[in-house]
Amino acid sequence: MKGLGWIAASATGLALATAPALHAQVMALSPTTMVGYAGTTAAGAHARRQIGTRLATPSRTPAQASAPSMTQVLARTNYRPDPRIRQQVYARAVAQIQKGSPSDAAKLRQILVSGQMRNEVATYLRKYGMSPDNLVDTTTVYLAAAWLASRGNTGDPTPAQLRGLRNQVARTFSTMPQLLAAPEALKQELGEANILQASVSSAVVNQAAGQDPAYAAKARAAVVQGVKSTYQIDLSRMDLTANGLR
Repeated sequence: MKGLGWIAASATGLALATAPALHAQVMALSPTTMVGYAGTTAAGAHARRQIGTRLATPSRTPAQASAPSMTQVLARTNYRPDPRIRQQVYARAVAQIQKGSPSDAAKLRQILVSGQMRNEVATYLRKYGMSPDNLVDTTTVYLAAAWLASRGNTGDPTPAQLRGLRNQVARTFSTMPQLLAAPEALKQELGEANILQASVSSAVVNQAAGQDPAYAAKARAAVVQGVKSTYQIDLSRMDLTANGLR
């Protein structure tokens, strides 16, 4: 498996239609642009802060018998993807890049419109039995990708790490009835932002691997800041374990 590093190929460039999937030539966005975007708060900032605060400081009280099960949480965090919501998330990302680099914004627009980035994330998730149209699963893949990037790790999480993080995220969502009952549009908005940010985090660490140590440190810090600003979680102080982020 090519893993999160493989996903990064679509985050940093637009593959030529005639090129083999894993050996495509790319039009890379500039490293400066990618590092800058890695620290940018994405869609649904208020909801993501609530999720992160609860995930990082779980309740010490026993779980209520009425709390939804893992299966119920996953069912209630599925959404039917609406292309209009996806385009809204993409438009915000392009607008953010446009402020600093119009040429990179145009490249990013091509990457997103092609659909390849999202398709590769979807393929990656499905290999783990997860869905790109589920808020638990997209939150899990973003946090896992960002944690790896914060360590300069271009590989994959272990199945145990991803399973543990997914369970942790689902337990967190089970304590948030308002989020479980939220409209599908909000769930998709958060999910699409997670997919984009997971790809950006992987792209940043892969670009940093070929750069000097100072750049690599800056890239790792940008990813950490991105998660801190969205989910209020400091990945630099946490480990990814079989029980999730601890």
